[in-house]
Amino acid sequence: VYKEVILGKPKSKKYAFLDRDGTLIFEPQDTFQIDSIKKLKILDGVIEGLKKLMSNGYELIMVTNQDGLGTNQFPLLNFQAPQNKLLSTFEENGIKFKKIYICSHLPSKKCGCRKPKTGLIKKFLRETSLDKNGSFVCGDRTSDQLFAKNIEIKFLPMQTNGNFLNALIQGGVFL
Repeated sequence: VYKEVILGKPKSKKYAFLDRDGTLIFEPQDTFQIDSIKKLKILDGVIEGLKKLMSNGYELIMVTNQDGLGTNQFPLLNFQAPQNKLLSTFEENGIKFKKIYICSHLPSKKCGCRKPKTGLIKKFLRETSLDKNGSFVCGDRTSDQLFAKNIEIKFLPMQTNGNFLNALIQGGVFL
């Protein structure tokens, strides 16, 4: 007779939930949108910080609100070019995001997926063994802070367009 033996729960993993604009890349304070490769600028400390996170066992998750993505005001192609360039730059540096979640709705739509709501990642959270003590959200807005609160993990604040690695160090991720 065959008997299945379950040896405890799967090991939980540490996740770094990262905002995109103003945290990983420069966010213009007039339009708040990166809609061309020309406007794409990876912030100071991002490459080094992401590499350090990965070497310290963190899985990287990008969670971003992109107001009106896919509309006439913010066509999908205008987003995809800089986003693909960003991801290829990360890949060239050995950086891989496990998941990327994008809410394209305008705030007026009151959707369930826009940060600070957790609709984008509900399924992920259900299916993942999240190390709640080791995981965190890093972002530059109140919506990122409330998002961290809603998924019950630590929040690491970052100054808009500041130094990402410094935010991780100040947040106690690295000593």
